[in-house]
Amino acid sequence: MRASRFTNILFAFLFVGAGVFAAVFLYRDYQHFDNLRSENVQLSSRHAALAEESAKREGQLDKLQGDKEYIESVIRTKLNYAKEGEVIFRFER
Repeated sequence: MRASRFTNILFAFLFVGAGVFAAVFLYRDYQHFDNLRSENVQLSSRHAALAEESAKREGQLDKLQGDKEYIESVIRTKLNYAKEGEVIFRFER
């Protein structure tokens, strides 16, 4: 009877020890999973911003390839060109 009780107690301690051991590793894995999830959220928002910027630049490229008025406005604003007879005034900021 005594040996049977000792074996039951031993198995109970082994079972509890295995549970604690598993809980520690599961908690570590949960923390890692949580970090990956937050990184995924950040990367998803960055991806959305980059996709929006890409669409905007593709629109600008389409305009530069076909819209003469847009090309003229870009040349005038970015390169400071003027038509004949125009005077450009530059103001210091």
